[in-house]
Amino acid sequence: MTDQTEQSTAGNPHFCVHCGTKNDKGAYACNRCGERLIEVTNESSPPSGLNSCARCGGINNTRAAYCWVCGSEMKDEVRIAHKVQPERQVSSAASPRTYRPDLNPVSTPATKPNIDGPVQQPDLRGAGPDAEHDSQTASISQENPFGHADSITPNSSGTRDGEIPREIKKWNWAAFLMPAVWGLFSGVPYTVVLFGAAFLPPEVQLVVMVIASIYLGAKGNEHAWRGKKWRSPEHFLAFQKQWTSWAVKLTVAVIALLFLYVLFTSGA
Repeated sequence: MTDQTEQSTAGNPHFCVHCGTKNDKGAYACNRCGERLIEVTNESSPPSGLNSCARCGGINNTRAAYCWVCGSEMKDEVRIAHKVQPERQVSSAASPRTYRPDLNPVSTPATKPNIDGPVQQPDLRGAGPDAEHDSQTASISQENPFGHADSITPNSSGTRDGEIPREIKKWNWAAFLMPAVWGLFSGVPYTVVLFGAAFLPPEVQLVVMVIASIYLGAKGNEHAWRGKKWRSPEHFLAFQKQWTSWAVKLTVAVIALLFLYVLFTSGA
């Protein structure tokens, strides 16, 4: 029940507005469902208004399921409109407020960067090389506050004539140990032709695999960088490091199996 309705102990009898149960005079709550027994008057009606019972004309709250006066179900109730207080009418009749923005708020800083225009660089003439370096670092932080200085370098991976980053120009052990399989996942798909070496004579097969392993070990990173799109040089190096770990483990396992095979064969 709303707080705006007048609340008092019930008359005799008093019906529960929630379940319609008849209760004794002076009861605080319904003896069946526990709903508070409240007498409703129209002297101070709530904003939602009141309902009048179609049977006895008793005044009830709009949420009442049963009339508190006669106990009948509130099916054909009549809505009692809310009466607006005079002072509210005066306040509602007042002219609407017009929004006037504060053109000089106190909290606004004295200097505000121009978001639409270019960032003005300070005059560093005569300040020395350290000040110029700090200015460049600050400019990079403004353009990409979540990255670092290398993040503004153009990513040339995935292009035929892309520039090779200096940090990836080194030996690739995964390409040396597993050239055919490594190339399929690193952007060098033409290494699949190395699987055809299995149909060559053993001497030719050995020569082809040795030459291909040495070449890809030295130049594999460059071919992989230009053959596939990578997020960054760090991403490329992390991928190659993982493949190197797998290649070393697989090579050790194959050598161990060959050693056991030779050992058992010679013993037999």
